[in-house]
Amino acid sequence: MTARIERARAAVAEERSCVAAERDAFAAFDRQVAGISTVAAPTTPPLLTDHQGSGRSLERVRGAYEATVMSVPHYEAEYGDTVAESLAAEFGDDLAAALVGGSALTPEFRDAVRAATDAAEHEREAFLDVLDREDASLARAVDDLSTIRADLVALDDRPLSARSFDDLRDLWDAVCDIEARIDGLGMRRQETIRGRRSELPGVPTDLAEYLYADCPANYPVLAAVADLGRETGRARRRVERRLATTA
Repeated sequence: MTARIERARAAVAEERSCVAAERDAFAAFDRQVAGISTVAAPTTPPLLTDHQGSGRSLERVRGAYEATVMSVPHYEAEYGDTVAESLAAEFGDDLAAALVGGSALTPEFRDAVRAATDAAEHEREAFLDVLDREDASLARAVDDLSTIRADLVALDDRPLSARSFDDLRDLWDAVCDIEARIDGLGMRRQETIRGRRSELPGVPTDLAEYLYADCPANYPVLAAVADLGRETGRARRRVERRLATTA
């Protein structure tokens, strides 16, 4: 019953590993950029200015980016883009264009790169928090579903034919109570899903669809809740049929 949720937890763990690697890569990139020398903005006409040194400093920035952010193990499979495309996606078109086609790494320019890098790092850190809370939510769902199903199984301790009318009524009440618990679990999960739709900037979908696209179910908890709900509903209907024939 909970196998799909465990598969979802594995997907969360895999995503967490990738995001943590990207966060660490941006931190490493920032350290490298901090050590690259800057030059003052040129004040002479371009014809008389030697940009060779400054151009090499920009090459060092791009090289550092490739050696850190673009070298995480999952990069090629997940993104597979060029340096220019990656810089644009992470830092915006203007800063990326300056890094690719600019001529001087001024102190202000380096500060802008480091500020963008810090933002990218903190975005990953925030997403790691979302993933940790999602995993905790999945773990709670496994525990809740397992407990509810165990309670349902415990009610099946003797055949319906061996029960009196009053016993059947008590059993019906107990099964209805379990159905209400299942409904409550489903509603809480739906509230969690709705609450997380704003926590994934830049991804045009909700968190569950993003994380579980390759899983057997995009909404594994709701799928497990539905399965248990159907099982409990069948049990309730069997009790109702027996009640109808018991004097």
